[in-house]
Amino acid sequence: MTEALTSSFTTAVGTVKTDVLTMISTALPAGLAIMGIGLAVRIGINFFRSIANS
Repeated sequence: MTEALTSSFTTAVGTVKTDVLTMISTALPAGLAIMGIGLAVRIGINFFRSIANS
């Protein structure tokens, strides 16, 4: 491979890496909040079921 091709490929891969990390850091807080709400609902339902069965 030529040096220009290697340089272009390195730049492209670096740009993709930066974009992917930016998207992950943008989506992560929302995803964690949604997962936390679902987990809280599931734990709450199990808690009330255990009380109702006592």
